Amino acid sequence: MTLITGGELFTGNTALVTAAYKEGKTDLGGLMKSWGASYLGNFVGSLILAYLAFKSGTLGSGPAAAAIATAKCSLAWDVAFVRGILCNWLVCMAVYMASGCSSMAGKMTAVWFPISAFVALGLDHSVANMFIIPLGIMRGAKITMSQFLLKNLIPVTLGNIVGGAICVMAPFGMTFGKWGKTADE
Repeated sequence: MTLITGGELFTGNTALVTAAYKEGKTDLGGLMKSWGASYLGNFVGSLILAYLAFKSGTLGSGPAAAAIATAKCSLAWDVAFVRGILCNWLVCMAVYMASGCSSMAGKMTAVWFPISAFVALGLDHSVANMFIIPLGIMRGAKITMSQFLLKNLIPVTLGNIVGGAICVMAPFGMTFGKWGKTADE
């Protein structure tokens, strides 16, 4: 939905705006502004959506959200970090592939498999976790805000940055763009 509507998702911006920065189309301030604004906006939107889902009783009223939140906040820091890398590698590949498609059906097909893979593999997406972990807390998970931030959101976010900027855009930038090339190349 974000790709189709032109919305900003932090995880996609880790690849796309990093590419713009490395290609000289924005400066470091623009990169940080994009990352900061999209991260904050995604966080606020996720919290609102989690609250609305909780108050409306949607997504079931059972213990699933609390169990998922507890499991995600029980990971070792390095495991959460690596799950973040792998997740955003798939997510940013979906964004990259969808950007090459002109039809709605092509975009939907391009994102379907990588996104389904990250969900099926149980990988961690910072923006998705901004929703599911607070929802789990509202549904009774015994998780503090400190645990949410330190044991999940920070390592996953850093992993998402590595996955988008280094694992996806760096190879494409070095192959097809100006990354690592001198002015005369």
